[in-house]
Amino acid sequence: MRRWSVILVSPKEPGNVGGIARVMRNFGLSTLRIVEPRCEFAGSDARRFSAGAADVLRNATVFSTLREAIADMQLSVALTGASGRHHRLDCNRLVPEEMLRGKEEYKRCALVFGREERGMESEELEVCDFRWSLPTNPDFPSLNLAQAAGVALSGVAEAERLLGLSEVGLGIAPSGKSLGPLTGMANGVDDQPPANEEVRLLEDHFRRLMLRTGWDDGRRLVGSLAKIRNVLLRANATRREVNLFHGICRQAIAALDHPERFASNPDAEKDDRTDV
Repeated sequence: MRRWSVILVSPKEPGNVGGIARVMRNFGLSTLRIVEPRCEFAGSDARRFSAGAADVLRNATVFSTLREAIADMQLSVALTGASGRHHRLDCNRLVPEEMLRGKEEYKRCALVFGREERGMESEELEVCDFRWSLPTNPDFPSLNLAQAAGVALSGVAEAERLLGLSEVGLGIAPSGKSLGPLTGMANGVDDQPPANEEVRLLEDHFRRLMLRTGWDDGRRLVGSLAKIRNVLLRANATRREVNLFHGICRQAIAALDHPERFASNPDAEKDDRTDV
């Protein structure tokens, strides 16, 4: 499970952060990111609850926004009990095997946990790739933050074992046969999964194109962009394919800006570049 990081959104209780550091160490994780902390996450209280995992706390990285914290992640999973039109739940099982199937080659993945008292805001849920809800008793559904992290990491560990990534993500199959390093689907960097920030830039490009063509600037636009993200995620789109969509958007916007050029010469203004 070394490919996994834990991201905490504005934690309030240092004991929860320390408990999460401890359970991270139990499952072989070492990367902790914290968005707008409201406590001394590396102080004495947190260290006491970490029980030997104080280095995870010391090495934690602080970010101003969740978008910044997941920018380099290829897969981000938000733990939440909320569902809705545009942030529906992708999984409500203890073991998210099906949610992670096809993502075995992703090298930078994150579990994202919200605030103790109110979880994550809708805007924060929407920047994550998946929404996962742990099944609990509906009469008493809320879990303590550190407990939720322990249950979630246990579920991910079991899912990775079922997907052939056992031994806490060290690339060893149940049979003992080595699977090799977690690399991209092909040899080149362009054939690897895109990072969250690269997908976000594509969403912005689609947004500009949709607004130029009169697409409603409101919930219709937000919902459409969410569906585009879902399609890319479920298709396991590569960086090369994401850049292809950038090129299509760029060409379409150029045609809208200069219709006279394209009307007289359909092949004009061709742009085969793949840079963003």
